[in-house]
Amino acid sequence: MTVPVPTIGRVEARTIRSGLTTTEYLLKGKRTHIFILKSGEARVFSEEGTYDVAGPGLIWLPLGKSSVLTLRSGTRGWMASIPDIQLGLSLPPGTIGSNIAEIINSPAMVQDIDLDKTQEMGSLISLIENELRGDSLAATTVVQYCLSLLLILYWRALALEVHSTRPLPRNIVHRFVFLVDLHLRDHWTVHQYSVQMGVSKDRLGSAVKRATGHSPLAHIHNRIIEEARTLLTDSGMHIAEVAYKLGYRDAGYFNRFFSRRVGISPGRFRQDYVNRRAVKDHSFAAWP
Repeated sequence: MTVPVPTIGRVEARTIRSGLTTTEYLLKGKRTHIFILKSGEARVFSEEGTYDVAGPGLIWLPLGKSSVLTLRSGTRGWMASIPDIQLGLSLPPGTIGSNIAEIINSPAMVQDIDLDKTQEMGSLISLIENELRGDSLAATTVVQYCLSLLLILYWRALALEVHSTRPLPRNIVHRFVFLVDLHLRDHWTVHQYSVQMGVSKDRLGSAVKRATGHSPLAHIHNRIIEEARTLLTDSGMHIAEVAYKLGYRDAGYFNRFFSRRVGISPGRFRQDYVNRRAVKDHSFAAWP
């Protein structure tokens, strides 16, 4: 049985209540699709292979990936289809949005999600469905905020084990990057990341090195420095507060770490930034 996905405005959303027979969705690849499975089973036929996912879990099929998805009888859950332009508008600001932007172009199948988290994502899709059908005031804004939250929850879900018939190096790198951002302030060792991901330390190192040109440890350090620079230039925190925000109990250790990596102390870095801004502001003010 083939069931066309209903079009409601530019975003599509619906609750899945599979009947007594197998339900099939033909997904043309002109939108990004997310399926949240509360219970039951799904099978995805795509260019990259065939995958089986059992609930509670999720399936992410990005723009440009034509697929056929079948749901076993009795499957329960939610689905949403998102146009490219709406997906871009719904990305959260800042670092998290940048991280999400890096993962949305790759398909993913995630299982063993906590049932409460599955329900949380499903509730957002249900709210989107209600807003689209009801055409209430500010419905577009509500939908966009719901999609932003949904993207964040999807990003979090990838911290769980990703089931794939082909553990490609790019999947290892993507997951490592996500975990680093989740645990940046916990100061995990590379060994802890490899254990969490279920891969050897050597395999993690070779995959990250090929993709980024840096070792896993160098990537971790680069992210800490990136966050430190942002806090030093965009906040009024004292240096000790910045250190604590980044997970350092000893501000002196943070000062030494920053100085070795950047070449100047955090205080000097901030002062140089303030001086550059003052010169720039003065030059603009001098214009007739």
